Parts: sequence; C-alpha cells; structure tokens
Amino acid sequence: MLARSNKIIHPLGIELETPLLVPSFSSKGFGFKDKIKDSLFDVSEVTDALEFSKEFLTESLLVSAYDLFYAHIPYIESTLCTDLIIIDSGGYECGNIYDLSTITKFNYDLKPWDLAQFKTVLDKWPQHKAGMIVSFDHGNHRLALADQISSANELFDKYQGMLSNFLIKPETKDQKYVQINNVLDQIKSFNTFNVIGLTERELGNSILHRMLNIHKVRQALDAENIVAPLHIFGSLDPVTSILYYLAGAEIFDGLTWLKFAYFNSGAIYTSNFGVLHEDLGIMTKDANVKSMAIAKNTYYLDKMKYTMKDFLRLKDFNLFDNVGGPGFGAIIEKNFRTFTSNL
Repeated sequence: MLARSNKIIHPLGIELETPLLVPSFSSKGFGFKDKIKDSLFDVSEVTDALEFSKEFLTESLLVSAYDLFYAHIPYIESTLCTDLIIIDSGGYECGNIYDLSTITKFNYDLKPWDLAQFKTVLDKWPQHKAGMIVSFDHGNHRLALADQISSANELFDKYQGMLSNFLIKPETKDQKYVQINNVLDQIKSFNTFNVIGLTERELGNSILHRMLNIHKVRQALDAENIVAPLHIFGSLDPVTSILYYLAGAEIFDGLTWLKFAYFNSGAIYTSNFGVLHEDLGIMTKDANVKSMAIAKNTYYLDKMKYTMKDFLRLKDFNLFDNVGGPGFGAIIEKNFRTFTSNL
C-alpha cells in the first residue's frame, strides 16, 4: 500500500498536508453570462459558484490561467482566497479533451493561447498570494517527455516564488495515454519538481489500469527518494479519489463537485439531490438546491480527506463507510484487493 501523507511547504511559509482534495473552477463545460463592468470578455457562470463557495473553501482551489487571462473568471482578491491556489496552464480549456465526468460538451469559442500569454498571468500574480504553477500544456500540442521536462524547468526557474507542478502529457498526437515506461526511464529528472501531475483520462483505459500506473510511478519516485506528491488531474469524486489514493496519489482536483452532488458513495444529478436531501424536497427551487449541493460537497470533501488520513493510521477499510455509507468500505477493500492481485 502506497497511501501516504506529506507536507507541502510554500516559499511564503504556508504549509499544507496531503491528501489534498482541490475544487476546480473552469469556464469549459459551463455557459457564459453577461459581461461585467470594464470586462471585454464574457464571464463564465462558474464565477457565481466561486463567489458563493468562498465562504466554504479555505485550503486550496484550482483555476485556469486561460480563464484569468480572458477574464472568464476575473481575478478578484476576495474570491480567490484559499491558502493555496493552483494555476493551471490552460491546456484543458484550449484542447478538445474533456474530463471523465463530462456529460455535455458546450460549443466552446476557443481563443488564442500560448506560453507568452500564460506568462502574462504569472507575471501579474500577487507576490503575497501562495500559488502553484502547472507546467505549460496547450491542449493538443505534443512534445517528447525530455522536452516537456526541459520546458517545465525553464518556466519554473523564472517563478521560484511559487510551487511547481509538472504535468506529464502524451508525447505524440497519436498517443492517447502517457507512456509510462518512458516516465519510469526518466524518473531521475523529476527531482526538481514540487508536485508531479497526470490527468486521469491519460493514465489508462480502466480504473485498474490507472491505479497500476500510479503505483508504478510512485514506486519509481520512492526508489529515487523523490517525495513530490502525485497529482491526478480531473479526479475528484467519492470512489476514484480513494482508490487512486490507495495506489499512491496524494492530490486530486476536478469539476465533479460543481457538476454533481455527492451523496453517499456517488456523484448524482444535482436535481435529484433536492429530492434525497432531508432538508430540501421537490418544492425547493433549483437555484437553492444547487447552492446547497455546493456547500454540502465542500463539507463532503473535507470529511473524505480526514477519513483518508484516519485510514493511514488505522488501516481499517470500514472507515470509508463514514463517507460512502454502510458497506462502502468493503467495496473499496474488494477493489483494492483486485488491484493488489494484479501487481
């Protein structure tokens, strides 16, 4: 079992402890509303969720530099107020890929995006705000892994006041998945990064395959005494986050917490949450159900994080019943045993 907890210390002195469950905000997959004052671009409706959830989010969040650059998510000090903010490079917004939770693909007016524009966002980042930079990824562009590493180091060297998060990507346009053997061959080159990232959908064609690849990378990092946590992009739900954690990952982000409502061990349609939640019911207005789901989801993520930490101490799968209901821990254990039997 490679589950663990580590401390991440920001150059500003802020200290966080893994596992980290990071709520993400992105204009992709959401509609737009009217322009706000002094903005040249459409503002994403996801900004309403960001404004509302600032009352609940304290530890971390992820936002795209692409959205900040085009003011789809305007930079407002009072809303981007968590201890750590992960600044994604915009690859998700400017590519034709979607995370595994996507159920609707909106027509998306893609605007120009390049490394210079990404750096413009980073250059304006307030020095007092603890940030973590994700290495530059332009959606459908591909580079050999050695070039990805070199480009990331060059970028991170310029912004040493922030934490670095190297996102490993497929190397050619015909590759659907990250080439894990290439990653293992070059694992020593990862010792300069604070965090090492992989997207869930690019790790393999099944949960088992993805768990095995997480395990391989984590074992290889441990063999080189590289303690940088593994960050799985696009995975933030009650099932896979726990399974990937048991396989060796420590940081998880995604949009499921905005798209769905967490209920027992699943992520359900938000409208159904109004029916199932004892304080709501079918008479509750959709907007109120949505707000309640966001608030409850943030509470759920906190509960899941502390359950993961308790599991590290006690090694008792039944603890996961606390977040998934009776029998959920047994389901997690059964699937974990399937995973270990395939190692």
